[in-house]
Amino acid sequence: MDYHTSRNLFLSLTSGLLLGIPWSVSPLFFLIFIAWAPLLLLEEETRDHPNPYTLFNYAVVGFLLWNILGSWWIIQAQWVGAIFIMVANALLQALVFWSISRVRASLHIPLVVSFLIIWMGYEYFHESWDLAWPWLNLGNALVTAPKLVQWVEYCGLRGGTLWIILVNFAIFHMVTAYRKRGLGSTVYMGVATLLLIFIPVRVSYHLFDYFREEGETVTVALIQPNLDPYTEKFVPERQAQHLNEFFKTADAVCDGETDYLFGPETLVVQHIDEQNPCRSPYYRQLLDFQAKYPKLTCLIGVHSYQKVEEDIPPWSRFNREEGFFYEGFNTALFLSPGSAPQFYHKTKLVPLFERVPFVQYLGFLGKYSLELGGYNGTYSIREGSRAFVSSDTAIGILPIVCFESAFGFHCARRLPEEKGFICMITNDGWWKNTPGYRHHFDFSPIRAIECRRDLVRVANTGISALIDARGVVTARTTWWQKATLKGRIHLRQGRTFFARHGDYLGRISMFLGIFLIVWAETANLVRKRRRERN
Repeated sequence: MDYHTSRNLFLSLTSGLLLGIPWSVSPLFFLIFIAWAPLLLLEEETRDHPNPYTLFNYAVVGFLLWNILGSWWIIQAQWVGAIFIMVANALLQALVFWSISRVRASLHIPLVVSFLIIWMGYEYFHESWDLAWPWLNLGNALVTAPKLVQWVEYCGLRGGTLWIILVNFAIFHMVTAYRKRGLGSTVYMGVATLLLIFIPVRVSYHLFDYFREEGETVTVALIQPNLDPYTEKFVPERQAQHLNEFFKTADAVCDGETDYLFGPETLVVQHIDEQNPCRSPYYRQLLDFQAKYPKLTCLIGVHSYQKVEEDIPPWSRFNREEGFFYEGFNTALFLSPGSAPQFYHKTKLVPLFERVPFVQYLGFLGKYSLELGGYNGTYSIREGSRAFVSSDTAIGILPIVCFESAFGFHCARRLPEEKGFICMITNDGWWKNTPGYRHHFDFSPIRAIECRRDLVRVANTGISALIDARGVVTARTTWWQKATLKGRIHLRQGRTFFARHGDYLGRISMFLGIFLIVWAETANLVRKRRRERN
């Protein structure tokens, strides 16, 4: 291996390491602000290489290391799916980075311009298609420091991506100036870099210090059953016992003053017919329990289904015993006194595990999804309720199910105008004691800040918590322990700027990014034809 190859690999791997550490060792999240510098130097030094794919080849190595460090824990659930997700994501990221360099060269524009627009546009797109995997979006490196990003109520974590890219370029140009012209040339860039770092931090601390909790409060209780998803939770013979234990615990924690009771994702594993839920003995058991406490509202995770009689979608399943097609859902069930049940369907599904990508076009692949959550097959993404509303329409609750908490705009856009709060249900036991469940927990405070609503987080195994609208965790459970929490949360009203206007940074960047790529490729084609004519 010659010197240049070794050096290029070193630069790529160094960036991969610096990019991956914030996801695996959260206290070192600040490394994300220098993580791109080696790759930017690699891009600069390979610009004139005779092989136009050199940058792509080296970038794949670095991005693969980033993906391994950032999401290796998926192997705990299924190693085939984990390897596919890591490799596919690394290839996509390398393609985007290579395209950024290609656009810069073709249009003769500063690299920072094409980088900002195309990378943020890629992140927005990567939250919207069937292979959506936003876990490694740059802004997500900051979720472990909610005090530093209080401004996400205005721009979401895409603003964090913008901040990270700008700081990386500022530091890279400062180091480049030092190497070429000495220490004196770095003064102005150094001052600009410091301002770029500290102004957003100061704004965030100002928002945090001057934010005031307000609104009436309600009493909530939640139960963390702590059932091992591999050996306990989805054993058919034990599901009745598990639910009996849940309601026994609920009887001990609830009283006449309790307003809300929460259970985790897929608390009820057997499917409930949404058109006729009373057919399920577990649903009737829930009704019987609720009848003991007339003011109690319940929100729990269930498996549910809807029969399909015509226009059968490719992700539907067939019940051989009763002879009908149906769509299965990972569902949050809301039961408010005096009103019909409301069902919210999880629509941001884990690729390969909960939904085979592009199954609407490749329907025969539906049966090949990997088993997760006691369900083998593709869930439906047909929307149910977008938010829950109490029987008197006075209180609105934003439901979030597991993986959806990684999608900031998907959550915020459904935020009801009515006073209320957020409830996030999950089962993080799949990832065992790894950085996966901890990083997943860190999304919840950020979602609370983006919407400026108190958040109740209910896990089967993992971390359950009560979180206020500043992202401060006011109470939490311990990992891998059966536990309950009871407390009071505020009912805040209105919608934040981010909830009203959405991910405008990502949306604008995606359209501009497509324009730049088309423009660059058109310019390349024109130049090529001119050379051929000459």
